[in-house]
Amino acid sequence: MISQIGQVRLIGLISLLVTIANAEHRAALVIDNHAYKHTPLKLEPLDLAPIMQKLESYGFQTQVWQNTDSNKLKYGVRDYPSTTPVAGTHLLYYRGQVSPGNDRKSLLLMDINAQAGRGTNLNDLLKNLSTKGGSARNLIVLDVPKKPNVDIEVPDGCTLLYGNVDAALKTLSKTHSQAISPPEKFVQGSKVGDEWVNAQGMVFCWIPPGKFTIGSPESENGRFPDETQREVDIKEGFWLSKYEFIMAHRKSNAHRSAVGKHKLHPLNMVSQSKDIVTRTVRPITKEEHAKGRLPTDWEYAIPSEEQWEYAARAGSKTTYYFGNDLAQLPKHTNFADKAMYDSKDIYSNHAHRTLNDGIPTLAKVGQFAPNPWGLHDMHGNVSEWTDSAVIKGGSWLSTPQNLRSAYRHKLGDRDQRNYVGVRLAIRKVSPNPKKK
Repeated sequence: MISQIGQVRLIGLISLLVTIANAEHRAALVIDNHAYKHTPLKLEPLDLAPIMQKLESYGFQTQVWQNTDSNKLKYGVRDYPSTTPVAGTHLLYYRGQVSPGNDRKSLLLMDINAQAGRGTNLNDLLKNLSTKGGSARNLIVLDVPKKPNVDIEVPDGCTLLYGNVDAALKTLSKTHSQAISPPEKFVQGSKVGDEWVNAQGMVFCWIPPGKFTIGSPESENGRFPDETQREVDIKEGFWLSKYEFIMAHRKSNAHRSAVGKHKLHPLNMVSQSKDIVTRTVRPITKEEHAKGRLPTDWEYAIPSEEQWEYAARAGSKTTYYFGNDLAQLPKHTNFADKAMYDSKDIYSNHAHRTLNDGIPTLAKVGQFAPNPWGLHDMHGNVSEWTDSAVIKGGSWLSTPQNLRSAYRHKLGDRDQRNYVGVRLAIRKVSPNPKKK
């Protein structure tokens, strides 16, 4: 029999040899409008069974709306994009009637009560999908009686197709990630490789319990004095976000000094206590408890320094989770490199002169290889807050020395930096300390 600790060490060893595949999560919305009330053109009801089977075979978590009224479509256009999975693929399949807008450059999706010339603007939906939510790729399929003669401007990240659902599926491979349960059903993971997507589209990787050595040996190149090694026992497994917290999930406008404006750029210029704990973590926990999607003995949180380094190392004892070879950094991390140096940016003079990750500034999340436990950007991109106000991981401004797994730097919990963001955890609520 292998002990629990031994199992985790074995998992870590295996995962060093077999990196978890970098495949996206997928979500789909099927809208079937056929019971129109104000038009002579009738549509037959849609046979959903074969469509659902096809979508499932391609890894889609699917919602179905049938015979939607104006409110359903209106608020769907506004709210639905925010639920799409981070760095994933989203598919909208609309079967029903459409009507050209008066400007001939927009298309109206018609609810079952709509008359010609009235409906929900497809352009608004395309804009929201492009600028909100987590999806990196959005496929919109219109299955309509007649292709309209309109010139629709399709934004970045979106593809507009006509036909049935096969028109979208033939553009996809069958390689995908699969959540272990639907967004509305929270469960614990059981092993490395388990992933779950919550109702906001945030993707989480399961981090199993186990023991590890935090800090760095005195022989490690670039080591700082405050990296004293000690044994740590992670007694409870927890979920950790696969990606850094993105701009799309912020609850207010980005700070004027923040770097990066794309929805998939990691949030930065945020304080630990005010912006993250007060405005992000506590509201999400409260909402998920209230809606019954999170047990009351679990919470969203900023990971502890110990949880963060344990997950970043993913069973490794080396300088970086992939080993000690600096030449491998550009494959795994966005840091101060030749691309930054060549940009002649105000920060560029300290950048590495030969190693090149190809991105001079902040990168969208998930652009680099994941660590063996499926986590992206644990080295570089933005440094990440821990619950003790220590930042970990280094950033797009960091030299290789400050990207190490053991690297740590203390900031004030109200400090804001354009190289500091956060990665959320879902963990068991700590028991209240006994009153003396």
